[in-house]
Amino acid sequence: MRFAALALSLGCLIAPALRAMEPAGTTPILMQVGGTYLGPDQREALNTDFGYAFGISTLIAESAIVGIPSADINARYAPDGEGSLTTFEAYYAERALISDRTWLGLGVGSNFVRLVLDGRPDRDTASERRWGIGAKAMLGYLVTDQLFVEATYHYTGKALDLDTASTSLCLGYWF
Repeated sequence: MRFAALALSLGCLIAPALRAMEPAGTTPILMQVGGTYLGPDQREALNTDFGYAFGISTLIAESAIVGIPSADINARYAPDGEGSLTTFEAYYAERALISDRTWLGLGVGSNFVRLVLDGRPDRDTASERRWGIGAKAMLGYLVTDQLFVEATYHYTGKALDLDTASTSLCLGYWF
């Protein structure tokens, strides 16, 4: 229930900013869904390897430094195992084409991380919520005119002295 309330709150805060931006091109919005492979600290602490990844982006009709600018919102959720990881990330990103169908991208912004570790014989129950500065690096491939695959490395800092970074692989669609 808290996850849904937090997602709704973030959406309400960011939606006016996204609506105020004028998108570029004929397909200004992309959505993606996939899985995330947790970093070594998280895999050990949560006793699970994978979670879920979601993303939505809109292109921005402005000049960029190296590529196509966008406002990206990403979320990662790993509820299984001995605890859970939830992140919400908001980035300014740029994707630069390196061939007809392949791109590299970078994004910088802020993130919210919630890490919960269940109690077990060698540790007590612990949780931490925090906002921080983050970044992401992307490699994407356009499969069709609207369908794409994107691999993303998410750097979101530490929570409970554990690195919360992970790598996601998502299937996406340009609208």
